[in-house]
Amino acid sequence: MDLLPLSDVRLLDGPFRAAQQTDLAYLLRHDPQRLLAPYRREAGLPPVAEPYGNWESSGLDGHVGGHALSAASLLWAATGDARAARFAADLVDGLATCQDARGTGYVGGVPQGVALFERIAAGDLSADSFGLNGAWVPWYNLHKTVAGLVDAARYAPAPTASRARDVAVRFADWWLPLAARLDDDQFAAMLRTEFGGMCEAFADLADLTGRSDLRAMAVRFADRTLLDPLLDGRDELDGLHANTQIAKVVGWAALAESDPDGGWDRAARAFADTVVRRRSLVFGGDSVSEHFHPVDDFRGALTSPEGPESCNTANMLELVRRLLRTDLDPALLDFAERALVNHVLSAQHPDGGFVYFTSARPDHYRVYSQAEVGFWCCVGTGLETYARLGELALGTQPATARDEGDDLLVNVVVPVRATWAARGAVVTLTSDLPDLSTGGEVTLRLDLPAAQTFTVHVRRPSWAVGDLDLAVGGVPVPVAPGPGPYVAVRRTWHDGDVLSWRLAARVEAERLPDGSDWVAFRYGAVVLAARGGSDDLPGLRADDSRMGHVASGPLHALAGTPVVASHADGSDQVHGPLDGMTFRLGTDRGPLTLEPFHALHDARYTLYFPLTVPGTTGERRAALAAAESDDLALAARTVDDVACGRQQPEVEHAFAGDGTWTGATDGVRWRAADGWFGYTLADPASAAGLLRVAYRGGDVDGAADVVVDGTVVGTVTAAAGAGLRHVDLDLGPTVGTLDRARRTVRVRAVAGGCTPRVVGLRLLSH
Repeated sequence: MDLLPLSDVRLLDGPFRAAQQTDLAYLLRHDPQRLLAPYRREAGLPPVAEPYGNWESSGLDGHVGGHALSAASLLWAATGDARAARFAADLVDGLATCQDARGTGYVGGVPQGVALFERIAAGDLSADSFGLNGAWVPWYNLHKTVAGLVDAARYAPAPTASRARDVAVRFADWWLPLAARLDDDQFAAMLRTEFGGMCEAFADLADLTGRSDLRAMAVRFADRTLLDPLLDGRDELDGLHANTQIAKVVGWAALAESDPDGGWDRAARAFADTVVRRRSLVFGGDSVSEHFHPVDDFRGALTSPEGPESCNTANMLELVRRLLRTDLDPALLDFAERALVNHVLSAQHPDGGFVYFTSARPDHYRVYSQAEVGFWCCVGTGLETYARLGELALGTQPATARDEGDDLLVNVVVPVRATWAARGAVVTLTSDLPDLSTGGEVTLRLDLPAAQTFTVHVRRPSWAVGDLDLAVGGVPVPVAPGPGPYVAVRRTWHDGDVLSWRLAARVEAERLPDGSDWVAFRYGAVVLAARGGSDDLPGLRADDSRMGHVASGPLHALAGTPVVASHADGSDQVHGPLDGMTFRLGTDRGPLTLEPFHALHDARYTLYFPLTVPGTTGERRAALAAAESDDLALAARTVDDVACGRQQPEVEHAFAGDGTWTGATDGVRWRAADGWFGYTLADPASAAGLLRVAYRGGDVDGAADVVVDGTVVGTVTAAAGAGLRHVDLDLGPTVGTLDRARRTVRVRAVAGGCTPRVVGLRLLSH
């Protein structure tokens, strides 16, 4: 299937168009010159504006500039708004100026990026999951710049597009000779550090230019440590940083477009299959604290405030778009619809602002970015995502042998008006999506220059119940099976013909992916949630602090969650729709109102409810309380903590180290070293009296000294293969006296050996 060009599709009035317009307004509140400031600094040019703060001035300098270029180019294509075109032109002109000033082809905002990559090309490589020669994910950062240039080359107006293409090619020509100095082992070592979508970027640039050397570079950026297990049919994703992997796989799908038999497509589909079927929550998001759950244990989804990351879903949608070009997989289409309607629509505030983590913890909440304040990864990705809300609505494919030209496919019934240039047609698709309470009527109007014979393929979602009742001009029409989940209406169409059908929905229950007794509810594709209180939501509008994107307010006890009692899956306890898209859920605490999650903002919410059989709600609630009591007690004593081997916690806590590496065991991340690693933890009230070290055995026996503020406070040891354990080390009265607001903690291998695998460090009060 080929999607209709984004520039030929316009959203019609409704929640999707409103979200797109909100996105455009948010983008335009930013100053292109401030976004360009890191690039000018690295090019040796004098500043013309102050750089933005937050992540834009703490190591990922320039990353949102690349995202903003993609967003402006896409929004120009999607809306035709000249302001977006000017924004894109200003960014491309600024990048070209910086590139010219440097004179090598390099352009980027990475702090001291030129020297960094000269060291790398010389074989001086020190790579960790999120640090490359001490720099925070530099290739991830540069990918945003290159992807922005590629998107500008594809979607921006012609003069800007041409210049963007030239800048991107010059960047590639800077990197190719440097990369040639790295052998395959060195290049693979570099890929241990998150590198974003560089595989995709080089594949797309090869497509734009026809250059085989750029495609060869895309292949070098294909990480075999992820690719080979998937090709062998092995799912080894537990505990991996989710968005790191998704971005890699989008590149494989891009390579498959020019090499369908090279294994790229097979590996990409294997990955998509496991994420969609085994790792995604009801609203389409995946991961907890940025990492994939173990497929048999989703407890973290219910306990952590750091639920699925918006970036993940945006990149999964890009992967799905590419995979649908060659196979109309029903599961991928259902996923795309679910993700758009629920996660994407919900992750932007109606007044502007993007969500990083959508927690699935009952009665928790989300926080939103502020323009010119927050510059997280999900802000950059969010700027792009809402430009593409109408892109999946309609597609085309070659007609059957007896017809000429293309057929039309209706994929997701997002209301749009589109130009179908190949047939000189205007296609208008109308529906009330995401409001399914009105009966689910959909219409497709065809304005044609002359009568034409072709087939319209209408997707039947897996959630639709009953007949579609397809009719033209109110008269029922015969249908035939189409490809995958589609039904086909072939006829001679006339100007003004209107095809109508009905997508009737029902309430369905869906458990967590691990099958545990927690249940969420949908009405068709629309996820329902219970609204909680709107008080006590600290940080609802995030500040510019390093972790301001996390909803750090009080965690409400899981044992307080209303319990659903049912002999079935729980859907029998949901009644409605009552008034619009509201429903009533019966629980042991009385009836609750459920409403569409996508429209629930500025409040706590509950998506998943504990499920039990009638007569056992008390026992279920008691079990929840018992399971959580230790966690709540520990949280009350925690002064600060860091999860080792996880990107954001480590960056927040000023990770440093030498001779150190990360991994995952049973889905749990850890860090080890044959040298040392350390962090700075906060103790603002000088309340910490203990340091809890959680660790497990590695491949060999391990031993490490634990050093706090220069003083050894204890030694931890673990035999090879030993299970997870923890020890509390007394900090003593003199440790930390130089600066009690901060504690510097180091884990240092005993000479000649390596440390155990350290899972976490936690400062505790007595």
